[in-house]
Amino acid sequence: MSIYVWTEIPPLNFTANTANSTVQLTKNWTPTEVTLEKSTDGNTWSSYTIWDTITLTNIWDKVYFRNTSTTDTGFSIWSSNYYKFVMTGSIAWSWDITYLLNKNGTDTVSGRYCFGELFYQCSSLTTAPELPATTLGEYCYHGMFVGCTWLTTAPELPATTMFPFCYANMFRWCTWLTAVSKLPATTLGEYCYYCMFYWCNWLTSIPKLPATTLSDSCYGHMFRWCSLIKLSTTQTGSYQTTYRIPTTWTWTIWTESMDYMFYQTWWTFTWTPTINTTYYTSNTVV
Repeated sequence: MSIYVWTEIPPLNFTANTANSTVQLTKNWTPTEVTLEKSTDGNTWSSYTIWDTITLTNIWDKVYFRNTSTTDTGFSIWSSNYYKFVMTGSIAWSWDITYLLNKNGTDTVSGRYCFGELFYQCSSLTTAPELPATTLGEYCYHGMFVGCTWLTTAPELPATTMFPFCYANMFRWCTWLTAVSKLPATTLGEYCYYCMFYWCNWLTSIPKLPATTLSDSCYGHMFRWCSLIKLSTTQTGSYQTTYRIPTTWTWTIWTESMDYMFYQTWWTFTWTPTINTTYYTSNTVV
């Protein structure tokens, strides 16, 4: 295995889990222009051309990407204009996604539509990048991992301020996802968690939801078709862990904030929860 000597903070990288895996960045129509460079050792860099396919010949081979600019650029989408990684084989992603925005990987705000659908139906992806932004623009991670069927663990999601649609459909159809991360946001935009874990039917953990400012459909269909999420209105059997929305405060709600949130999950409660009501679960609460 190669030993890498870092001359700076390590940029994000893709690592092959199987030989002859490939990575390609594509674009649909005309998203905001970006200029990237690539490296196989994290030290020597060369220009990367959108649509070029990189083959990782051996297991553990890596390719690193970063933006050439020291200020934030690109990866914003609008409607059908977006960037998308296409992969074959089996590939893990490490480190910080903000290197796609700027060369230094600084913890910047993810702008409107930023990174939307970046890994749409990318079934070769086994681990997700770090997503350190704490304030998220509209639609910024919308549909980011839809159909990433081999993704098993969600990345840390530290954002505390959520704008409309920012996590909507983020892990939809990630059928092997088993573990969620904490969702610490306290102010929620419209549809921000809408269908976030739709049809994650191996999901066995569930996040606390501390937000005290809700908005229209912010939790709508969030766990629909998550068949291993188990909620009950009474404390019985293995259903001993309390689950409440919001976690501690008493608050008010938009009429449709939680519509169908647990629809077609499991056990006795499979519908729209009631605000300020204690339920019970056998799942791990994080």
